[in-house]
Amino acid sequence: MSKISDNSGGPGYGAKVDSKNNLWTRAVSIPAEEDHAVDGDSYIAHGECHTAAATGGGLMSLKNNYPNKEVVITRIYIDSHTITPTDLVMVQVFEPATTTSGTDITSTGIVQKHLGKQNAAKDNLTLTISDGSANLTYTGGTKYHAPPLPTMTSQTREMKGTNVITPNKTILWGFKRAGGGSATDAEIVSLSVNFILRDLT
Repeated sequence: MSKISDNSGGPGYGAKVDSKNNLWTRAVSIPAEEDHAVDGDSYIAHGECHTAAATGGGLMSLKNNYPNKEVVITRIYIDSHTITPTDLVMVQVFEPATTTSGTDITSTGIVQKHLGKQNAAKDNLTLTISDGSANLTYTGGTKYHAPPLPTMTSQTREMKGTNVITPNKTILWGFKRAGGGSATDAEIVSLSVNFILRDLT
């Protein structure tokens, strides 16, 4: 004789005891991003960022002001509008030494994925972009990832939770010419950084 133990989790979440008293369970896994979205801890940091007439500069920076949460980046959508230089690339920078200027768009640029939940992240993060009226600049930091930014293209970079912004730290996305020289002023790169929040305690 077998028995089904229902834990109210729905089909596939119960446990079964067979005639030999063996307990059988079924494990169901879902992506962390989906799980956090249900809980209201999944967000997008979005901005239409502008290049500057310079050899390099910032497009977007995201700072974690939480004392007890990590910002875990899951993927980045990169949409290049009309880009004139054929050798323009995006650079990702861990913890730049300084960031200067740019426009703070935290109140409008951080989107809660769960429309029924409070957007707590916008009160605890700082999102800054170069928007044409104020160019974002930076110095120092550890540069890595340099995908090309060809004109009128869309790219998805799967980070899979491997890029983590710890409390009081910053990640910046910028641009440079691979062959040297200046970029064209005010060309647009749309960045959408998907992330989840993870408790440290």
